[in-house]
Amino acid sequence: MGLQRKTWILVAIAAVFGGVVLIQQLRSGDAPPASVAEQAGGPLYTFEEEAVTTIQIETQGQAVTFERDESGFWQMVEPENHPAEEAAIAFLLSRLTADGLARVVTVNASDREALGLDVPFATAIFTLVDGTEHTLVLGGPDFSGTAYYALVDPDRVPLPADAGRVEVSLVAMDVVNAVDRPLEEWKAITDAPTTDGLPLPEPPAVEGNPDNHEENPAPSDPAE
Repeated sequence: MGLQRKTWILVAIAAVFGGVVLIQQLRSGDAPPASVAEQAGGPLYTFEEEAVTTIQIETQGQAVTFERDESGFWQMVEPENHPAEEAAIAFLLSRLTADGLARVVTVNASDREALGLDVPFATAIFTLVDGTEHTLVLGGPDFSGTAYYALVDPDRVPLPADAGRVEVSLVAMDVVNAVDRPLEEWKAITDAPTTDGLPLPEPPAVEGNPDNHEENPAPSDPAE
């Protein structure tokens, strides 16, 4: 009976000693580094929306460029000249500066193909009023399908395969949807359709058409 009690005491002492060693290792940095830094709902960039003067977006299907004019309105300048849809631009910039970042992960650059970063599906460049440029490179979706891998201001595009361990951002689907729009959604709806920049001519008035604003003569009285 005494031997069994001594055995349990030794087991308890060993457990306490092991816990102390583990805590010391964690404090000394011997534990493996965390590969994920949770930053849910954070901004991708710290610049102000009003500081952006030019936006260039290239996807695998199209390339568009927008510039802010002297009055502060956005204009599409490529692939054609047309007033830009202000709500679409505002939505994109708000996602970048508010809550577009889901989290940051550390990955091997050699895995770039699996992350969709060998041939990115979209690259966006934002030029600020002071000439500073910021680049966002969007790759493929993560395993959950709710976020996309992205590079924020990378040193090189595309990501070099021999770059070793690199930090990659996971961005919310709102960022992807804000960047990847059909061309027509980037255009503002104007009051009248145009051809070659000129308003379409008014259709000619048709005789007898009520739209020509001519009053029809009153019928004559048969009794007269």
